[in-house]
Amino acid sequence: MTSHRQTLDLPYRPEDLFDLAADVGSYPESVTWIQSLKIVSEQEEPARMRCRAEVTVGFKGFRETFVTDVEARKPDLAINVGLVRGPFRKLTNTWRFEPSPTGSRVEFTIQFEFRNFVLQALADANKSYAIKRVIDAFIAEASRRYPKITPTA
Repeated sequence: MTSHRQTLDLPYRPEDLFDLAADVGSYPESVTWIQSLKIVSEQEEPARMRCRAEVTVGFKGFRETFVTDVEARKPDLAINVGLVRGPFRKLTNTWRFEPSPTGSRVEFTIQFEFRNFVLQALADANKSYAIKRVIDAFIAEASRRYPKITPTA
């Protein structure tokens, strides 16, 4: 299984970064290898959003479609993503946001394992590149949407 955990310190409000990561429908606008994303179902409550999303990704000649459940809990500033079906044996992803002296501390984790050995080998070989692209797209979109905050002393 492939795992990755990354902590970022970003000069934006944690609530804004949470809103960005929870805006699942806009992912194709900033993550270039997402070829399509369809929200299959959505349930919004004041403190929580849940949705099921069908995502088609293409990378280096491969194209795969998978379905995930996303739960975004605003009071906790936490997002959990879990696999419903697709080419994975396992797929989980979490986002956690908290205030920091420079703005926000963001914890991003992902674990996945493809059923297909070739896809898993390709994913392992390109893991750093792929995760960097996701994180860079997230930071670029945060920069486009939100003003930077002034660090506190």
